[in-house]
Amino acid sequence: MYRLELGTSVKLVFRGAFNPDYYQELKEIKRLGFESVEVSMGGVGGYKFNMEKATEVAADALQAVLDEGLILNSVHMPFQRFIYISSCDEGVRAWASDEFRKLIEVCNPFKPRNYVFHSKVGRAEEGLVEARKPALFKTFREMIAATDSNVCIENMTSTSYPNTIDAMKEVLQEVENSKCCIDMNHFMYNKPEDAIIALGKWLRNIHVSDYDGTMEKHWMPKTGAIDWMKVIGALEQVGYQGAFTYEVLVDPNKRPYSFAEIRENYDQLFEEYNKLRSH
Repeated sequence: MYRLELGTSVKLVFRGAFNPDYYQELKEIKRLGFESVEVSMGGVGGYKFNMEKATEVAADALQAVLDEGLILNSVHMPFQRFIYISSCDEGVRAWASDEFRKLIEVCNPFKPRNYVFHSKVGRAEEGLVEARKPALFKTFREMIAATDSNVCIENMTSTSYPNTIDAMKEVLQEVENSKCCIDMNHFMYNKPEDAIIALGKWLRNIHVSDYDGTMEKHWMPKTGAIDWMKVIGALEQVGYQGAFTYEVLVDPNKRPYSFAEIRENYDQLFEEYNKLRSH
């Protein structure tokens, strides 16, 4: 029987403030039999919750994961563009990289398996992607040097680089010891199962959610366009050993998914896959 570790993303920072339900959510996740979590730093960089404050609360937040007996699978680095790690201005880029590395230094003692980050290069229509690539590569190398954990670049959506299999390969081949996180509902020009096969040797983390095939949605698996049996089959084919980390936000009716619903979805997915696999 094939299965992967059940994980989910938990927001530490939500809408520019500390998530008041964070510690209770960890207890609920543990009660439901989840094995690991990704702690998402969210929209750090705004007026209410800046990098300094995020760095101050990170240690207690990560310790709470371990105290609940959960595995700290990953820390999702802040993704507001304010922390501009791919800026063409070296002063801005260096400051942003330093802020990321300060946060990594705080998180390292808790031994997350992975750090996940967004590229921050902007959109292709701005005409600056090529100019920003060297800054992205430089920051990526600096983060890798700051930790023994995997540092994973996440595929981006629409026209934001890296948004295709080939673009992801370009980054991963350029930066030594780099790894990746595949977000299943970010690929607009490739199928996620094809990306898993193509990027398998770099793959250390995944974000599990569904979409309509044209826009990022973060729906529950099997409510959108993704063929989940092919996705799980691809994960098994490449020998993926990481967590099956849900990053679902709201259902099509704008109602937040519960952790119990995520647990039920996971059980159904792998039950269906293993039935197909046995025939």
